[in-house]
Amino acid sequence: MTRPDAPAAIVRPRAAGFRRWLAEKGWVHVVLLAGAGVFLFPFAWMVGTSLKTDEEISQDRLFPALPTHRPATPYVRDAPEPRRPDDAPGSRWEDAVASLRAHALAVLADVPLDDPALDPRRWRDQAAEVLVDRLAARISRAQWRDDGDLVAAVGATLAPEDVASALEQVRARIELTGVQWIARDQRIADLGQGAALVDALAIDGPGDLAAIGSGARLRCDFSGGDAPVVVRLRFAVPDGFASADLHKLVVSLRPDDSWHRLDAELDLDGRTWVGQRTVYLGEHRPMALVFQPPGFDDTTYRARTWIPLRQDGRILPTAAHAELRLTLSPSSTARAVWGKVMRNYQRAFNAVPFWTYVINSMILVALTMGGALFSSAFVAYAFARLNWPGRGVALILLLATMMLPGQVTMIPGFLIWRELGWYNTLNPLWVPAWFGNAFFIFLMVQQMKTIPKELEEAARIDGFNAVQTWWYIIVPQVKPTLAGIAIMTFMGAWNEFMGPLIFLRDQARFPLSLGLYGMSLEGADWPMMMAGNLLMTAPVIVIFFVCQRWFIQGVTMTGVKG
Repeated sequence: MTRPDAPAAIVRPRAAGFRRWLAEKGWVHVVLLAGAGVFLFPFAWMVGTSLKTDEEISQDRLFPALPTHRPATPYVRDAPEPRRPDDAPGSRWEDAVASLRAHALAVLADVPLDDPALDPRRWRDQAAEVLVDRLAARISRAQWRDDGDLVAAVGATLAPEDVASALEQVRARIELTGVQWIARDQRIADLGQGAALVDALAIDGPGDLAAIGSGARLRCDFSGGDAPVVVRLRFAVPDGFASADLHKLVVSLRPDDSWHRLDAELDLDGRTWVGQRTVYLGEHRPMALVFQPPGFDDTTYRARTWIPLRQDGRILPTAAHAELRLTLSPSSTARAVWGKVMRNYQRAFNAVPFWTYVINSMILVALTMGGALFSSAFVAYAFARLNWPGRGVALILLLATMMLPGQVTMIPGFLIWRELGWYNTLNPLWVPAWFGNAFFIFLMVQQMKTIPKELEEAARIDGFNAVQTWWYIIVPQVKPTLAGIAIMTFMGAWNEFMGPLIFLRDQARFPLSLGLYGMSLEGADWPMMMAGNLLMTAPVIVIFFVCQRWFIQGVTMTGVKG
C-alpha cells in the first residue's frame, strides 16, 4: 500500500540531487550564462534603440513602446510616467507625486476643454501626469530635504501656459498647416497656409476637416471598417511658375502617433505621379513631407529625405487645376508594429547610398579573402614542407613582424600607395592580403606539419611537382584551417574602418563601415544610427554562428601533431 507521503519522499531526493549538481557543476553554467548576458547586453541595447522613435529617446525609455490600432483620431495619448529627480529621496517621492497630481487635477478641473470628441476625464488625467513631471523638476534640493508642503512650494509656479501646453501634449491629432511649391530655381510659392488652406481642401471617406488657427485638423473614425480617408487639395500652378519646373511639394503637418499609413498622388498636366514610399504617422512632433519628381538630386549621394514621385503611366484629360491627394489608411496593431520595426531601417537605407556601400564591402571582402587564403596556404607550404637555406631565419623574421603595431607602418604604407597612384582606390585595402599575413601563415604552418610525409612522397612518385602536390594533396588536408582563416578575414575586412578612412576620398568607393559613419555627421539620430549598425553587424553574427564549427576546428587543429 502506497504511503501518503510517497510523492514528497520522491521530490526530496530530486531536490537534493539538483542542489548537489548545482554545487558541483551547475554554477559553471550559471557563470557562463551570466557572462553571455553581459556580452549580449550591448547588442540587445542596439536592437532596442533601433526600434525607438526620437520622442522615446528624449523620454529615456528603457524599452520601445508597442503601437496599437487607433480607431479614431484625435485621441488622448498616454503620458509618460513622471521622472523622479536625482535630488528626490525615494521616501518622499510617492507622497509627492500623489499630492502634486491632486493639485494638477484641481487646476485642470477649472479649464474648459475645446474638443468634445475626447473623453474629458482621461484628457485631464493624462495632462495631470505631464504637469506632475514639470512641477517635480522645479523642486529644489533643499525643498526635497525639507519636510514642508511641496505643493505650497511649487504649486503657484503652474502658469496657464503650462496647463495649455500639457493638454496639447497629450492630445494626438493630425493637422495640415501648409503646402508649398518649390521650383528648380528654389523659388517658393504657398499653395495654402492657415485658414486659406481649409477652403482649398476636400475630404472623402470616414472623416471631416475642422478649421484651426494654423490650418486644418483632420478627424477620422475607422471603427466602421478599413476604408481610407482621402484629403484632396486642388490648386492652380502659381503665377510665374511652370509645371515642368516643379522640384518639390512640401506638406507641413503634425502626425498623431497612430502609425496609420499616408500615401500621396499628384495629378499634374494630364499625368499622375505616385509617391514611392508610404509614410507611417509615428510621431507627435510637427514634420514636413517632401514629394519630389525625378531630378538632379537622384544622381547624388545625398540623404534621400524626400519621397520620390514616379509617373504611373495613366494619361488624364488636361485640367486647369492640379490635385494633390493624401490617402490615410488605418493600420491594425500588427501593421503598426511592423511599421515601427521597419521605420528606422528604411531611414537608414535612405540616409546613405546603402547598396553602393554594401557592394564595395563585398568586393573588398572577396578580394581580401581570396588573397589571404592563397598567400597563407602557398607561403606556409614553403615553410612547412620544403627544405631551403635560411628557412628558419625567414620564419622568425616573418613572425617578428607581428610585433609591429599598425600605427608604426601606417604613414610609410600610405606614402608607398600614394606614390603608386593608388590613393582614393580600393587597391591599398585588398592588395596587401595577397602578400601574406604572419598570423595566418603561422596557423597554416602548424597545420601542414601534422600531415604525414608519406602522402607527399606518394605524389612525387606519381609524377606531381611541388605546385601540384600543394594543390592536390596539401590544400585538401588543411580545409578546416582555411575555413577559420576565411571567417577571420571576412570579419576583419567587413569591419575595417581605419584603412578606408585613410585611403578613400570619393564617397562612391566607401565600404559600409565608413559609409555608415556619414550618418553621425548629419546629427545624433541614435535610432537610425543603431539601425544602420545592426544592419552591418548582422552578417558578421550570422557568418560566425553558421561557420563556428569550422572556425573552432581550424584553430584547434593547428596544435594537433600527427
